[in-house]
Amino acid sequence: MAILDSAGRVLEANEALRNWLERTPSQLTGHSFWETMEGLAAEWKELLAEFREGKEPFSTLNLKLVAPGTGTSHSLVLEVARNGVAGSFARLNSTLPPLAELAEGVWDEHLGNDSARREMFMRLLRAEAQLDRLMRRWPCVVFSQRPDFSVQFVSPNIEELTGISAADWSSQPRRFWEVVHELDAGELQQQFKRAWQAGADVMNTYRIRHAHTGHVAYVLEHRHPTVSQSGLLLGYEVVWLDVTRQTIAERRLSSAAWKETLGVLTLGMAHDFRNIMAGIHSLSESFVSQVDGKHPFREGLTLIQRNSMQASQLVQRMINLHLGQIGERSYQDLNELVRDLAELVGKILPRRVRVDTKPTLVSLPVYADVVELRQVVINLLLNAADAMPQGGELTLRTSRHEELPELKNMKGVAPRLPCVCLTIQDTGCGIKERYLGSIFDPFFTTKAKGSGLGLYNARLAIEKHQGAISVETQEGKGTSFHLWLPETDFTEPAQSEPGASQSGAGRRTILLLGQAGEMLDKTAEFLRSHNYHIVMATAQDSLPELLQSGDYQFAGVMLMAEPNDPAPGSWLEELRQQRKGLKVALKLAGCSPDDVDSGLAGGVDLVLNSDSSEADILSKLESLLG
Repeated sequence: MAILDSAGRVLEANEALRNWLERTPSQLTGHSFWETMEGLAAEWKELLAEFREGKEPFSTLNLKLVAPGTGTSHSLVLEVARNGVAGSFARLNSTLPPLAELAEGVWDEHLGNDSARREMFMRLLRAEAQLDRLMRRWPCVVFSQRPDFSVQFVSPNIEELTGISAADWSSQPRRFWEVVHELDAGELQQQFKRAWQAGADVMNTYRIRHAHTGHVAYVLEHRHPTVSQSGLLLGYEVVWLDVTRQTIAERRLSSAAWKETLGVLTLGMAHDFRNIMAGIHSLSESFVSQVDGKHPFREGLTLIQRNSMQASQLVQRMINLHLGQIGERSYQDLNELVRDLAELVGKILPRRVRVDTKPTLVSLPVYADVVELRQVVINLLLNAADAMPQGGELTLRTSRHEELPELKNMKGVAPRLPCVCLTIQDTGCGIKERYLGSIFDPFFTTKAKGSGLGLYNARLAIEKHQGAISVETQEGKGTSFHLWLPETDFTEPAQSEPGASQSGAGRRTILLLGQAGEMLDKTAEFLRSHNYHIVMATAQDSLPELLQSGDYQFAGVMLMAEPNDPAPGSWLEELRQQRKGLKVALKLAGCSPDDVDSGLAGGVDLVLNSDSSEADILSKLESLLG
């Protein structure tokens, strides 16, 4: 141990430190402690320089000293307590090396003749190894916090959830409140205070934000306060479990239940209102026919007749929104759908927002779930209106494409060509560049009262239609959302015919999973050209909904594996959890079987090499699907 002045010079050092450094009191006192330490090992210089500049009251640094000649390493931990301008206190201790560096020869050399200490040491090693395995394999995050919320111990998977490494969590006390969602921080502080005062465990769910991507996740936390007999808070033992998917499901169920109730009420009121307006229209029509053209009431009665007709038509459109249910697909003209929605939404938007439609001159047939598509478009229109609080122009434009342009900020899969596009363009405030990577994530919102599910649901709906959603924006000038859908080839109903998925003559449905790009698109086109119906997915969080949806009867799954792509393993794990009996084929793209994890290759029913011929692929796929 040593006491240092504000410049880092040694004021006093104890005998143990002097002996270890092989220095006399006069050789240490008044000399720089940091320069003395740097002289022990050249590789320490950079580590100590950064550590020396730290401002935290208490900090630690792990060091390794290799003995010259023998190569034996000695693990050390340097602890420093700082007292501002007054100086600091330093303590150097020997410590066990990391678990991965412990070899049997090292401890056997020192403990070979002491069976009791050897047994105790072996038990500690086994316990540490078991704890290390559990921390790395558990889906939850476990950590121990001091009263100031700095982290004393944390499992390494916290970096995946928060974007902050375990080392940063240990050295920077403020990290905890940096990741907690700002709207939840105040309530959490009150809960932690009550838990400490009561000495009781607390369990709750709150939001955290990824430090790099801004992605919001929900964690279920169990927090156990450790309190001394005198009531002093010593710290917390905490467990986090990511429950984002469950929270999404709960939100959807709650929203769906309310919407169903609201739908029944509004539909009944709409019918009654339509009947009232029908009576007013009939009566006004009768009066108009009975009065002379020059009668003073003629103009007023004509106005009542015209407005009552418009009101009846508007109510009918509202009723049409309630007709049908999600999951029912039919042929639609995208132009007609856009006109109806623009006229309906135009009635409820503020007058400061001007709505304009620019459809193509030719019809744009799509095979779509009209209820779900309406929900997506209406949500985008309302979002666009919110982005123009001072007014502006809202434009709905449709187009047809033989070739797909380069899409920026796209989610989903490139649609089959030719495709159609619906563009919703506003002249509002635009979206900040840093948000573009997160706007389609669940719970991400910049609105004070937003749910953060609108664009996420739009993305899932478009992906279910084998399409994509992209966005272009410029701050201060406006935003354009583009919905890309395959133009119908009028063969889609064949997939739902009885026996189609089992019969060789029908079109069987395959779920194609992989990274968005040319390789995935080419594979989809190849399979479609050989009478397979393809549903593509590039985002793993959309997989459970696709597998549980009643829209598809999947005959099998094709999983794409490309070089340096870690996703296939997690795709396969998710598949086996959701649908255990589903046949899975692994298609290698640009890589050999040796490049693929053996667990992945062994977990699928069929492996298709990248050099397999088209005839070989079709033959093996046919045998797999039966």
